[in-house]
Amino acid sequence: MTTEPDDAEPQRPPVDSLRQLFGSYDDEPVEEEIPTVTYWPDISADAGAVEWVDLRSWVKELQERFSHLDHHVIPNCWWRHNEHVEALVALRDHERSSFSNTAPATAPLDWFRALRDITALLRTWTAERSCGAVHQNPPSRLHPDDTDAWDTFVAADVESRRRLARLDGSAISNALAEDRQ
Repeated sequence: MTTEPDDAEPQRPPVDSLRQLFGSYDDEPVEEEIPTVTYWPDISADAGAVEWVDLRSWVKELQERFSHLDHHVIPNCWWRHNEHVEALVALRDHERSSFSNTAPATAPLDWFRALRDITALLRTWTAERSCGAVHQNPPSRLHPDDTDAWDTFVAADVESRRRLARLDGSAISNALAEDRQ
């Protein structure tokens, strides 16, 4: 067994060996490779045309890969329903991130959970819309404009929060009990 003299420098592994073990700066993903989220309402008009084509292609491919995503889940007119569009965009972004080179090994399982959850949402929304083979416009929503009731409610809530903020711990319990009566 040979030993190095105390004054000798310890041998270090070659730089190339370290790069193989730990990677190098050259191996870092470039920004374009890192998937990002899409906030659908913020898409510009110019980007919109490209995004719609990409999304339609992805949805078609998704339906081909997963036969349970029929018209009961994703109606033929899915693109006319904002909630369907935004849910599908989120699922697409999740898939891109989950299967990217930078994703952990557990990410695909997370994507399948997201697929299960979004499928349930889409199925419910599709059933509520009654859109199967033919698009049905949703009923128009009535938005009551009772600003007086709104203002009264908000003012009471704010006052209650101010009162609670001024009280100590025991007084808070008493104040909450009074509010409930």
